[in-house]
Amino acid sequence: MRFKPFIIPVFIPNMGCPHRCVFCDQVSITGQKDGGLSPLQVRERISRFLDFKGGQRGPVEVAFYGGNFLGLPTSYRQPLLDEAQMFVEKGLVDSIRFSTRPDTVTHNTLKAIAPYSVQVVEVGAQSMDETVLSLSRRGHTAEDTGNAVKLLKGYGLRVGLQIMPGLPGDTTESILETGRRVAELRPDFVRIYPTVVVKDTVLEKWYHEGRFIPLSLTDAIKVTKRLYLLFKARGIWVIRMGLQVTESLLEPGAVIAGPFHPAFGHLVYSAVFFDFAARELEMQEMLSKRVTLKVHPHDMSKLKGFKNRNIMQLIQRFNLEELQVLPDPDVPQDMVTIVNNGYS
Repeated sequence: MRFKPFIIPVFIPNMGCPHRCVFCDQVSITGQKDGGLSPLQVRERISRFLDFKGGQRGPVEVAFYGGNFLGLPTSYRQPLLDEAQMFVEKGLVDSIRFSTRPDTVTHNTLKAIAPYSVQVVEVGAQSMDETVLSLSRRGHTAEDTGNAVKLLKGYGLRVGLQIMPGLPGDTTESILETGRRVAELRPDFVRIYPTVVVKDTVLEKWYHEGRFIPLSLTDAIKVTKRLYLLFKARGIWVIRMGLQVTESLLEPGAVIAGPFHPAFGHLVYSAVFFDFAARELEMQEMLSKRVTLKVHPHDMSKLKGFKNRNIMQLIQRFNLEELQVLPDPDVPQDMVTIVNNGYS
């Protein structure tokens, strides 16, 4: 049995970033205040999380999130890595990962981290459209992202890319083109974060001025579904869709507007499985009023949908009297099969 990695998150919000993008307020997003953790605090955080690890968890990874890790001063970055590496050498942690901007991935920065057990680097691409990048004040180009991926792969590192559909200047076509160009880079995985308007950002000001209109929840689900299927078809793992929910994001007024939903990823999977089920039903030459579908047990909630909405919508769309969904471990994941068209 393959277990997911047990990730110990260490947040360094906004640190190492040369400026703030129009959408960014890492304090609200991560729930961590500005200011760097001391090496001792990092050590204490790792130790505390290790106490939570159960026997049925996978490899342990220390993850530095929220800032531009390779943009940190060496005098600060190295002690952080030293602390994480100490746990690796003791056999308590398996590897280190971090997120960074594409324009800070260079031969020099990668040589500097080579002595450490870094295995995964996530790059904030956000978009592959130059106009969108400029309007978002990213300060880097799509070419920088491509070069970063090539460099990281050349150093034998696993690469993840993060994209943000719905940034200023985005259209459905530019979002899908970003997906296609990201897929061409062959990252090991991607994260899809539809843009939301967070308080105390430039986007909040633009939103109130009418200069920026975020994607609706419905549109964000639709376009993220298309991105998910695009990446899935290329064998690229989508490890997250939608922002990680934090206490600070759930505070009243933290999210001003946009497609923020605590179960956003589940909503996208539900939309995908609705299409799978609808396709199977449409392929039936004769469709009974009573139908049974089977899916892998892990996909039951995805097929049923949020609050069983998929079931209700399928019944309505195909004029069914009853639709039964059963789990079956023999059905491959991401597949829906009809096992009985008209059971008694």
